[in-house]
Amino acid sequence: MTISLKLSAAILAATMAFAPAAQAEDIPEIVVVHQIIDPNADTPAHAYRFEPKFLQVPAGATVRFKGSTGRHTVTAIPRMIPVGARVFEIRGEPELDLTFEKEGVYGIRCRVHGRHGMVMLLVVGDPGSNLEEAKAYLPKLGEAEQAGFEELFAYMEARNG
Repeated sequence: MTISLKLSAAILAATMAFAPAAQAEDIPEIVVVHQIIDPNADTPAHAYRFEPKFLQVPAGATVRFKGSTGRHTVTAIPRMIPVGARVFEIRGEPELDLTFEKEGVYGIRCRVHGRHGMVMLLVVGDPGSNLEEAKAYLPKLGEAEQAGFEELFAYMEARNG
């Protein structure tokens, strides 16, 4: 009976030791994106920006957008997000969390400062689901937004091979 009790306790301890690790891997980490206004920057593209402006996360990840105050927005470009993904716009919120389930690329801009190139590219899982459609929309954007996204797509392709 004593051996059986010790064995049961050992199995229970081993199970509990592994359970938190398995659960922690299933819960995506919250990634933070800041909206920056830098009055000391040398160009408008550096003055108004997202940090980071390129972000790659697994499906199910939560992204915390910070600094959407004043005139800043975090605006999904409807033709540059995966089919079936929720179109979103954040404004007037110092901080808001969004969870991204649909794989693909998400073109995001500040509605006001996008004209200065304030854009970001969020890649959720495999970018292939809407990559070509998102790129095809670039000519419809303003010059600074288009240049910003072209740079981000080139970065993504160089990074992912």
